[in-house]
Amino acid sequence: MASGLPGSLDRVRHSATLAVVVAVLAVHNVAGNLLAPDWGYLPLNLAVGGLLVVLVLRSGVSWRQIAGPRSTMRRGVLVGVALGLAAATAIWAGAAVEGMSDVFADDRVLGVGTVGLLYHTLIRIPLGTALFEEVAFRGVLPAAGRRITTPFGANVMSAALFGLWHVIPSTSVAAGNEAASGFATGAVIAGAVLATAVAGLAFSWLRDRFGLAAPVLLHALVNSAAFAVAWSAA
Repeated sequence: MASGLPGSLDRVRHSATLAVVVAVLAVHNVAGNLLAPDWGYLPLNLAVGGLLVVLVLRSGVSWRQIAGPRSTMRRGVLVGVALGLAAATAIWAGAAVEGMSDVFADDRVLGVGTVGLLYHTLIRIPLGTALFEEVAFRGVLPAAGRRITTPFGANVMSAALFGLWHVIPSTSVAAGNEAASGFATGAVIAGAVLATAVAGLAFSWLRDRFGLAAPVLLHALVNSAAFAVAWSAA
């Protein structure tokens, strides 16, 4: 009976760490989207991402468990860039098809000048969105989750939370995208949550096979390409 106690205590401790990570993300999601000024997006995301990493490192998770072994770094960079460029090309090609431009239109890019375009596509999106979200949802959360469940279970949990992470942002997409205007807001939000959850599972597979660099670069290139297409159509 006593021999099982340390394992039980470890499970409680690991579960508590995971709960704290989820709570930090939940508070940041609401505060960052509804309360924080736009200029705070990048520093806040980087600060919260750093906090999450420190939390799980202090709980006993290693950096390798978060990012993958260093031996995968080079392959991860190559795979991430290759997939990202292919996806970005597909986005640009799709936007050029007649009648498809509305899919990529986004009122949030209105008033963004050339300097703003460069800032968003080269700094804000790669660091504030892609790096932060991949570290949080493909690095920290699965690493913490795998201490109390299977690797696949941790990936599914992380993907589901990644989908829910997009509930608030998808409301602005529903309001600012002409292609989405014909659908109920709830349907747009549900579609966004499902799509991002599925994408989260795919990104988790990439991370497990090629390390964290692969999904970070793919995520950054896809989002930056989508922003640039929306900007060019505005």
